[in-house]
Amino acid sequence: MLPKVIEFVCVANKNISGGQEYFLAKFNEHVALYQRTSYSELTASLWLSLRLQLLAAFIISFVATMAVIGSGGNLPISFGTPGLVGLALSYAAPIVSLLGSFLTSFTETEKEMVSIERVLEYMDVPQEELSGHQPLSTDWPFHGLIEFQNVTMRYKRSLPAALHDVTFTIVGGTQVGIIGRTGAGKSSVLNALFRLTPICGGRILVDGLDINSAPLRDLRAHLAIVPQSPFLFQGSLRDNLDPLRMCNDLKIWNILEKCHVKEEVEAAGGLDIHVKESGMSFSVGQRQLLCLARALLKSSKVLCLDECTANVDTQTASILQNTISSECRGMTVITIAHRISTILNMDKILILDHGNLVEEGNPQTLMQDESSIFSKFARASTM
Repeated sequence: MLPKVIEFVCVANKNISGGQEYFLAKFNEHVALYQRTSYSELTASLWLSLRLQLLAAFIISFVATMAVIGSGGNLPISFGTPGLVGLALSYAAPIVSLLGSFLTSFTETEKEMVSIERVLEYMDVPQEELSGHQPLSTDWPFHGLIEFQNVTMRYKRSLPAALHDVTFTIVGGTQVGIIGRTGAGKSSVLNALFRLTPICGGRILVDGLDINSAPLRDLRAHLAIVPQSPFLFQGSLRDNLDPLRMCNDLKIWNILEKCHVKEEVEAAGGLDIHVKESGMSFSVGQRQLLCLARALLKSSKVLCLDECTANVDTQTASILQNTISSECRGMTVITIAHRISTILNMDKILILDHGNLVEEGNPQTLMQDESSIFSKFARASTM
């Protein structure tokens, strides 16, 4: 329930100010539902504890009563000596904790069995098709021309299409922004481009080459991406930035300086510092800048940015924008936009809605058209 609450908070921050009351009401509704669930869980736990206490009291009382009655010889059952009576009572006393431990062990066993079921399910997931009959040149893509031709993609056969007959062209060397509401299909465009999910229909061309004919690993190796959640591997910073050791230290330091993170790296100890798991040695903003530096070191003609400014502050977002504008000239940059202000100076924008491309064009031109969908987005947002 908590992830839904957090989702509503994030959506409320991104939507128009006039809808604050609606999202606040939804937030309160889900918080109330979470509290009712927690109250029910707490009540059930207390009721179980009470029943265990009553059961233990009944067992101890039964043992004591039978010991008193049996001592008079009225029953065939006899504990023999007072010592045995005390031993029986001492064994009956911890019955509550023993029953509680049994229930806890039973619950944990059930949870672990569910984990085994998930592992078995993942083992049955079909592997990606890595082979391809079209070898790629070392300097491919040459211009960064990207064409989506009637692309349809769905994550499962039982689910509706995440992309439905989408067609657009991105000229090489231009910067394009993709916007839309949650679930509109923005990230699905990148999933299709990197072949993370196979498309159901249509085709995707990069510099005239159908990406389905290219070896999967080679395809992804020739494209660069900065994810929404920055990730660094455990190891040296040099290996994180240049895992294939294709660049010298001078080039790495130049890129770090252009990404405005050189001073932080020097203060941390240089390129040979050991990065902790998930990059916890750096802040979120610094990890995002390091991921951008890693993408720039790749020297690809196509750079994809998956809402890379969504989890950083305004100052870091501004640094990212300036770096992309100055260092990515001549590259094809595809940006999934989180803030309208980040795409106003781009060459082209694509607006998606429920997997359909509903509008495209130059943002400045669309802003002047009051009837366009983008102008309505811009007026409704806080930019």
